[in-house]
Amino acid sequence: MFILRPEFMTKIVLAFLISFTLSYCYCQTSDSTKIKRDSSLGKKTIKEKQSKADSLTYTDTTFNFQVKAPKWLNIKQTGTIYAWGGTLPAVDGIENAIVVKSFDKKDYKSMKEFKKYVVEGLVFGQAPQWSNSFIFMGKKDIGKYKSNGVAYKVYLKQGNLMYHCKYVLLESSTSYIWIDFTSTQETFDKNIDKFEEFLDGFKITKL
Repeated sequence: MFILRPEFMTKIVLAFLISFTLSYCYCQTSDSTKIKRDSSLGKKTIKEKQSKADSLTYTDTTFNFQVKAPKWLNIKQTGTIYAWGGTLPAVDGIENAIVVKSFDKKDYKSMKEFKKYVVEGLVFGQAPQWSNSFIFMGKKDIGKYKSNGVAYKVYLKQGNLMYHCKYVLLESSTSYIWIDFTSTQETFDKNIDKFEEFLDGFKITKL
């Protein structure tokens, strides 16, 4: 797992790098605007494909979701099948991040248990189970998201930095999914519309 040094935190927000090793690769389908998870193409090739299309559709057939990624999303490579995402255009020198994190359904008894792991079981002033790099500072239950999801606003602290996050938790036929938008306190409101645009292009392919 990556740990970003404090001097880089004011420049780029990549909280998901701490929880997941990011390093995805892709291959092209018959439609040049579509990609699927694979190991044949590198970052340069992804950028070339992304630059030629108004949008890019990513399909994950293992965890059963699809994302029509906006052109502004700077997709990052990862080395795990459990995370996919990228960064938003910089605002005041800070790049917020969106990542879709997938969890095998067999590892959790229910959606209730998954929600407890990600958000509901967090204790104020303590580190989350999923990362000892942050301190949980509070949450707000935003309510249901579409037909089978729930949304939260979550506050995390790392050193002197405060993060404002929006989490959307969903389930497919094979996985529980955590869509994580991480920002600084100053950039949350400036980028939340872009996160909503990202969500508009996200769908579960099999329930």
